[in-house]
Amino acid sequence: MWRLIIFLIFLIASVWFGLEVVRHPGFLLVVYQPWMVQMPLWFALLCTVVFLVLFYLLIDSIDKLGFLWFRIKNWLHVRREHQSYSKTQQGLSCLIEGRWKKAERFSLAGVNQSFEPLINYLAAAKAAHEQNAYERRDSYIQKAYQVAPKANLAIGLTQASMELKQRQFEQAAATLNHLRQSYPRHPRVLLLLEKVYVHLSDWKSLQDLLPPMRKAKMLTTDEYQHFEKNIYCELFRAASGKRLSDIRTIWSQVPRYLRKNPDVVCAYVTQLARHAPVTGTETTREMEELIRKTLKNTWHPDLAKLYGTLSFSNLNRQLVIVGAWVKMYGQKPELLYILGKLCVRLQLWGKARDYFAKCLAQGPSVEASLEYGKLLEQLGEPSEALQKYRDGLAQQIELRQM
Repeated sequence: MWRLIIFLIFLIASVWFGLEVVRHPGFLLVVYQPWMVQMPLWFALLCTVVFLVLFYLLIDSIDKLGFLWFRIKNWLHVRREHQSYSKTQQGLSCLIEGRWKKAERFSLAGVNQSFEPLINYLAAAKAAHEQNAYERRDSYIQKAYQVAPKANLAIGLTQASMELKQRQFEQAAATLNHLRQSYPRHPRVLLLLEKVYVHLSDWKSLQDLLPPMRKAKMLTTDEYQHFEKNIYCELFRAASGKRLSDIRTIWSQVPRYLRKNPDVVCAYVTQLARHAPVTGTETTREMEELIRKTLKNTWHPDLAKLYGTLSFSNLNRQLVIVGAWVKMYGQKPELLYILGKLCVRLQLWGKARDYFAKCLAQGPSVEASLEYGKLLEQLGEPSEALQKYRDGLAQQIELRQM
């Protein structure tokens, strides 16, 4: 209804406007020397309306063309990103599947189409590394540093992991220590450094690495103590060619709680035993005291074996001490062997023979066979002694073959 009313009003207005134009035509005069243009007023108005319509259509077309160009550029950008993503995805898939050549090719194919090609260069470096193409690998790593200098942590960790796998431990240590200057508590950096120092047997550097690892919450208290115990054991083993003063210096650095640990005590006493023949009774007395105090609380077979190698002055006292250990820990073969040796020195032949027999009854022992053979030889039983020597020799050969 309203549309009809509006149409009638528009029709009436048009008829009225047309009649007015016929009744009062008027004219428009435009003078611009040397030209002069005269036209009816209605024609000028019509030209003005047509001009405005054409101008509007022109502006609208330009705007639509601009929007169309924007859409084309956006489509090209999306298509380029999709192609880059597709190549990168193919490269990563091949990398996971172990197809190194294709992984390298697809990763590089995505570089030119990607706005952030860091992942492409890292994947290509990994693929080249697996192909033993170390020059190409290093080239990709350098390009990764160039395109993404702020991602030095990710690039450095990738580089260090590949150097570690290639057993380039010194280079890996240099890379990781450089990263550690900027990221002193980064768990991955510390973990890789730990592996490098273990391979290099750099126990001192590994010892210095423990506090940062603990602060980074990578180690519990028990793990920290176990780790520290192993480090001191390795430090003592590495000091086998050093002077006695150097060994005592390491022992002075051992924390108080670890001085009661049987493994640490065993490692220390083992090094003291190397110098005992030269230093004399003082070192022997220190070894005896450490072993005795440790075995009083915890059983440790290697410490018991070391105790059996010491030169005792008070044999009866040592016999009582070892006998007390037998009551505490049972008839361990190491203790029976020591008792047998002590009884031989005290000329208690029957007891010595009994202890050696019980020791060998629990399992083969080269040392016990040798000492038992010597005892039987002293007791005038050469055939039995020869058999024990043979048994000991056979066991020694078997151990070497293993």
